[in-house]
Amino acid sequence: MLITTEGAVISVRDAGDNDRYITILSPEMGLVDISVKGAKKLNSKSNSSTQLFACAKYCFRERSGRYYLNSCEPVKTFYGLRLDMQRLSLASYMAEIISYTVTSGQSANDVYRLFMNSLYLLSEKSADCAFVKFVFEMRIAADLGMMPNLLGCDECYRSDCTLCFLIKRGIFLCYDHMQTRVVYHDKYNVDVTAGMFEAIRFVCLSDMSRIFNFRVSGEALLKLGYISELYAQVHFDRHFKTLDFYNSIALPENIENEDEHTTNEENDL
Repeated sequence: MLITTEGAVISVRDAGDNDRYITILSPEMGLVDISVKGAKKLNSKSNSSTQLFACAKYCFRERSGRYYLNSCEPVKTFYGLRLDMQRLSLASYMAEIISYTVTSGQSANDVYRLFMNSLYLLSEKSADCAFVKFVFEMRIAADLGMMPNLLGCDECYRSDCTLCFLIKRGIFLCYDHMQTRVVYHDKYNVDVTAGMFEAIRFVCLSDMSRIFNFRVSGEALLKLGYISELYAQVHFDRHFKTLDFYNSIALPENIENEDEHTTNEENDL
């Protein structure tokens, strides 16, 4: 029986001189490992569709518990990622998170859309890497059931003041109620302004087509990126090696000096 699905390649492994194994992220099937015969040959019709981060429509068959590619039709190759090491390394980090958090046989439509939109912004729109990284980290955690409590302060629900984000517990506390709980001052408890809290809430709760439609100031984005990185590491309970490489080559980028949300039309794939 032939199976057809759209997907994005998140991992590629060579097999012999001409073959390769690919892992794709499918919105309907989650992670799927596929054997591709002759993919590395120059005249192979599957070459472009089986490269890392390529998006295509894949048709494959199952035999003895394994999947073998029958045909594929490219949709998007995201070639722009290969022209910038920082963007390529960020895409690799996102792919590692997906490899660790998504399993075979489960629906992954929201994660797939998030990944596709992130790759599109990095490859086609030259979006700020730090901004895309922050949105991706917070939203994938939310989509996978690890959303923080976004009502405001965990005691009084205020959100119009500076709050302390207790990253390990996924809650926020205002200064008044910080006094009523035992809260240690360490890197996992971070102060956020009302605007930063709204940015986190916007990313986690907005429709997928709108989550990139805002901007924050450079200083706020640096702090939000620090928060989202810690949040992902703590709640996924994993240290990602691709993140180390990304951080080793990440360079500051020009960021608009805006504190509040502003509309910014981007394509939703």
